[in-house]
Amino acid sequence: MIDEIIATRAFGPMRVALREDGQLMELLVEDAGEPGAVGDIIRGRVTAVMRGMEACFVDIGADKAGFLSFAARGGDDDDAAPDDIPTEGAVVLVQVARVAQGGKGAGLTRSLSLPGRFLVLTPGRRRIAVSRRIEDEAARARLEDIVAGFLGDDEGFIVRTAAAAATAEALEADAHALRARWREITEGIGNGAVPARLHGEGGGLTRVLRDRAHGEIRRVIVDDARATDEARAFFAEYLPGLERRVELWDGTEPVFEAFGVEDEIADALEPEVSLPCGGTVVIEHTHALTAIDVNTGRNTGRSNHATTVRETNIEAAREIARQLRLRGIGGLTVIDFVHMDHADDEDEVLDELLDALADDPAFIRTSGFSDLGLVELARRRGAGSLAERLAATPDDDAES
Repeated sequence: MIDEIIATRAFGPMRVALREDGQLMELLVEDAGEPGAVGDIIRGRVTAVMRGMEACFVDIGADKAGFLSFAARGGDDDDAAPDDIPTEGAVVLVQVARVAQGGKGAGLTRSLSLPGRFLVLTPGRRRIAVSRRIEDEAARARLEDIVAGFLGDDEGFIVRTAAAAATAEALEADAHALRARWREITEGIGNGAVPARLHGEGGGLTRVLRDRAHGEIRRVIVDDARATDEARAFFAEYLPGLERRVELWDGTEPVFEAFGVEDEIADALEPEVSLPCGGTVVIEHTHALTAIDVNTGRNTGRSNHATTVRETNIEAAREIARQLRLRGIGGLTVIDFVHMDHADDEDEVLDELLDALADDPAFIRTSGFSDLGLVELARRRGAGSLAERLAATPDDDAES
């Protein structure tokens, strides 16, 4: 669980490091204002319709047109009715679900959503859903009953994990704020230029706190006075008492360098990761998938070969889960663990991997070991890889 947040504006857009037990788990980068960030709601124009692919391209103001599948509507409404299929030149309201990468434009959806601290508003889709991470049935029922009490006729809400212990008053206040934000967006739908971004989630510290902050955060260190004040205000409202854990960095060296974050970022851009036992994990990307190879390396063991292999694979499983988050690896990943002769050892390694993946905020589907000894997993694409996010923001040299 994330216990430390370090944020800097030294590079222009805010960069936020999420750490756990002194290790960097994720680096989030504020978008530079260009359309195409995940969560952006855009009034776009259809530039081409491909009925054979049941999709169309939409000009969203980015370098590449976005890709909108007719089935990208969410819920049970997977098949677009004939009169709901956009025509070339039509103006459509879309939201970015996946950033542009690998030469492909952003992935778009017409199923819009607005996240708050406790709830996600889904305009036009009347439903109540509760985060799968809230497992207690009594808590789920309580939250559903509360939301049902203020649910409107033409809206739905997804109850977020942070709402598990929230009061009815807090939930209703969050819903009220989300409705107000949606009204602001809809006021700009019918008029103005096309394409145009009507709403952006950004990626600054406040958004990170909204989505990730919890009561176990030990400290938040920020090198920007305004962001520090905003962080303290957030904690005062949602996690009272924790605002004193927010510190304004006034050290002589950049905060990321002082806490070793820069070194961790540099390591995350290398293909090989060293394990404490002496083994290695090698990560290679292709257009189709990410391949991860586990090697015993310098780990010669202290007892027997089976124990050495199991030890290496268990450490690798934990590290692979971390690297997926840190590097922002999405899509299909194939893991080639060191070969194990016993099914019990494979089960232990797979359990370790699943346990380590449990804290990942991205949706992940995982297979067991195949007949060839490979593990496949699919991780939902989000804001792009770490390398792509860093490349999209200016560095000190570029600004000087």
